[in-house]
Order: sequence, then structure tokens, then C-alpha cells
Amino acid sequence: KMTSFSNQIETTSTFEFPPFFEFPPFFTLQPILQTQQKQKQLWCELILSYCRFHKISQLQLNDELCQNPLFLNKKINRKLSLEVIKLFFNELVLQGNGEWHDKNQVVIYIYWKTPDQWATLIHKYSVENGLSGTVCTLFELRESESVEQQEFYGIEERLLIKALKVLENQQKVQIFTGVDTTQIGVKFL
Repeated sequence: KMTSFSNQIETTSTFEFPPFFEFPPFFTLQPILQTQQKQKQLWCELILSYCRFHKISQLQLNDELCQNPLFLNKKINRKLSLEVIKLFFNELVLQGNGEWHDKNQVVIYIYWKTPDQWATLIHKYSVENGLSGTVCTLFELRESESVEQQEFYGIEERLLIKALKVLENQQKVQIFTGVDTTQIGVKFL
């Protein structure tokens, strides 16, 4: 299941950081624009890879974040500042791989797969399993035994709804809403 960043166990024993993570200048915003663009690209890829590996769906921009192994390399005694982390988060938003929770820009939703990509996976699953004409609940699509082997198993509800809205816009599903999210149904077309 996907979790928020603050709930993650701070261990990186199984996540393999790329070689450039050992390069001290990687932790300082580079002044030359071309180098800075490459640095942004590398950091965005690293953030997405790390979040995907740990199934992290959101990060909170605070002092604690700077102490997380993703942004701190104790071996070379380097860490990113909050300002630089925010710059990289804004880059993720521009790329479509992130979305700020609100205008305060304290919490960012990380899309290591975009809602469009999740929609494609969900649609493929529905076709492969003959779900045309079938109505499912959000629970069935997120947590049922039938989806345990799917990459979207445990997907955050908010992100699942975004992906389903993509499919609704493509006229591949019909969404039925009730009083709250526990009463949402999805009919595969």
C-alpha cells in the first residue's frame, strides 16, 4: 500500500542510490543553468524512483524532510536545503509528476506514475479481466484480493479517483457518486 512519507521507516538498506548521490556538488544548487537543468532532472528522477520503491505518495516540506535519507547523505556529510527541495518539487509539478496539496505548498502529492498512466493500467486490467459492464467500488479496485497482484493495489484513494476521472473523460468508465467516497461506484464500459 502507498503511504505518506512521514510514516516510512527510515531505512534505505534495499534502495540503491545512484552513483551521483555520492557527489557533493549534487547537494548544492548549481549556478550554471545547463548544469542546474541536469541536476533538476537527476533529482526528479531520484525522488520518483525512491518514492516508487517505497510506495510513497506524498511528502511534507519541513525540517524533518531534510534529515530523510533521500535528501541527506551522511557518508559525505551533505544534505539538501528546504529551498532547494522545494525547487525540485516545483519541477516535479511542472513535469506532471507532482501536485501541491494547496497554495501553501507544504504537502506535495508525488506521482511516480501520473493519473493518466494509472488510468491506462486500470483500463488494461478491466479489459484483461472482462469487466465491461461491471460495477466496482473503490475498495474493490484498491484493496480486494482480485487486484493484489496489480501495480495499482493499495493506490491512494485520491489518486485512484483522479485516474478514474481520466477514464471517464475517455468514456471508458462511468462514475457513480454518493454522499462520500465510500459510496463511489465505477462501471467499466
